[in-house]
Order: sequence, then C-alpha cells, then structure tokens
Amino acid sequence: MTRWPVRSLVLCSLALVASLAAACGTSSAGSGSHGTANIAYAGSLQGLVQSSLQPAFSAATGDALVGKGAGSTALAHDIMDGELSPGVFVSVGSAPIASLWPSRSHFALRIATDPLVVAYSPKSRDARQLDRIRSGALPLKDLFRLMETPGFRLGRTDPNVDPQGGFFMLMIRRAAQQLHLASGTAARILGTTPGNSVGTATQIYDEVALPTAIASGSVDAGSDFLTEARQYHLDYITLPPSLDFADPGDLRSYSSVHLSLANGQSFPGGLITLDATLVAPPAGLQTARTNTAADSAFLAFLLSPRGQSLLKRAGYRLVAPELHLAPGYKSAAGVLPRDVLTAFRRLGGVVSAG
Repeated sequence: MTRWPVRSLVLCSLALVASLAAACGTSSAGSGSHGTANIAYAGSLQGLVQSSLQPAFSAATGDALVGKGAGSTALAHDIMDGELSPGVFVSVGSAPIASLWPSRSHFALRIATDPLVVAYSPKSRDARQLDRIRSGALPLKDLFRLMETPGFRLGRTDPNVDPQGGFFMLMIRRAAQQLHLASGTAARILGTTPGNSVGTATQIYDEVALPTAIASGSVDAGSDFLTEARQYHLDYITLPPSLDFADPGDLRSYSSVHLSLANGQSFPGGLITLDATLVAPPAGLQTARTNTAADSAFLAFLLSPRGQSLLKRAGYRLVAPELHLAPGYKSAAGVLPRDVLTAFRRLGGVVSAG
C-alpha cells in the first residue's frame, strides 16, 4: 500500500451549492449577512459537512460554507505556517487548537465526544468472522487476535498528524491489557519497536482517505470514529466504554495512558472530543476576509437546536459545552461573539481556564 497524502481537496463546490440554494429560495431568514464561512475541520467530519451541515447552515443563515478537511494536527500546523487562513477550526480534541494559542486562537469550545470504533470491509476475507464479533457471537478478544494474524490488512492514521491515529494505538494497548491478550500483542498488531513509535508504514492512511480504503476492501479493517463510520455507511464493531475514549465517566482511566510520538512529544489519553474555535489572522497581516460574521454564525449554528440535532443524529454524544480559555483570557464574554455566547449560555456551558 502507498501512503495517501495528508492534505485533502478544498470543498470549493460547497459555495456553489449554497449559492444555487439561495437563488432557488431555499434559504430561510437568518443572519442576513450572506457571507461565506471558511472552516478547517477534522477529516472525520467531511461526510457530515457535505451532506448535512453545509446545506442546513445555508438554509438557516443564507451564508455559504467552504472548507478543508484533514488531520486536526496537520491543519493546526498549516494554520500556524500561514498555508491556511480559515475563520473557524473544528478539531478532534483541544490540543491542536491549543497549539494556536495565544496568537491565532483564544479558546477551545468543547461540543461533543465521538466514540472510537473498528470499521471493517464486507469484502475482507475475514468479513464473516468480523460479522460474528460485531454481533457478539464471538468475543471481542478475537478481534485483536485476528488483527495480528499474518496477512491481515489493518488501516489507521499517523498519530503524528491526526489524533485518531493516537487514540487507536492507545486503544490497542489498553485492549491487550484489559482482555489479557498474550504479551507483545499490541506491538505485533501495530508493528511498533523501541526505535519505531509509529509502527508499520503500510498501515498508515490519510484520515480522509481511510474510510474509502475500508469500504473498497483495500484494508480488512481500520480505525474510525462512530460518526465517520455512519457517514460512510461502513460496518463497524462497537468498543466498550473502557476502550472507546468517549465516556466522561472513564476520563481518569483514559488519562492514565499516553503515547510517545516520533517528534519526542507525548500524545495524552483522554476523551475524544469535538472542539471548535475562531481563528484570528496572523499579527500584522492584512486580510481580505470580510466574513467574520459568517464564521461566528457557523460556530453559533453548531450550538443551535438544529446543529445539535444534526450532530446527535450523526452519532456524536452531546455534552454541555465547555470553554477552555487561552492564557490571558478571563471570561466567555471576552472571547465569544454575542451569537455564540447566547447559544453557549442556553446550553448551560461552563468555563475552564487553560
């Protein structure tokens, strides 16, 4: 297998779709700004953005929506390097957003959690056994025994550029311990060694490309979020709360594990969350963007009854919004536009420092 490129295509067609919809009279009364929200978003959101969030946002506000989906960590790097200039960044986890503090972002707004699952292909030679594991006819430990079978094709993302890849590796390690698998099972599945923290290179895919690889049968099974598996109509095996990194009740347990990355940094365990922020332009750089109202309208839309309903239907587990402030910022009113602040308070949002 070849490694897919990290960057995905910019969804330029979204603006055209929104414009056509407005021309046909399908937009309802909203902000009235009729601008264009520009978002950078985790690749796991791509199907949801295209099929649900974009048309619903345009109908509610009259604004268009364009954006780019890729691994959250890679997007944060591109923003800091000046290669991307979105108005909104929607990330898996708050860490990629926090890497933009304090110059490019002033907060991370936690919206939901997203359970980790193992998606698999009906074209796999092991599909029948995977079906039986999914139904409970075979124990979950058989999944991990199957993964270490020679010839089994596993797909996952690079933990150095995408949080999903980090959580999947932590899940494999926790499963080996909790299910009392043979010593070295996790290393054999992932191909990791003391000198290779990422593991088998042929397992690594771009987050946006991985669902297609699973559906096509290029891999037998792979890492996925529940929401993404549903978006792409993939078969998947549900993991228990102790392994899916999405149950707030297990936060202490999740936080007890970490992964060492190739750059020497640590990837901490914790909740898999959906977080968002508004992105400021680089200091001293004049920007031609005049659609800040549309950007904040999109963030407010995610907190609106319609936006929350779409997220829940997609498989996200909604939580009371939690606002993490960048150093130097003291209150929600100091960082959130009025429309976002109103929605945040309506949902019982709480504020945390850092």
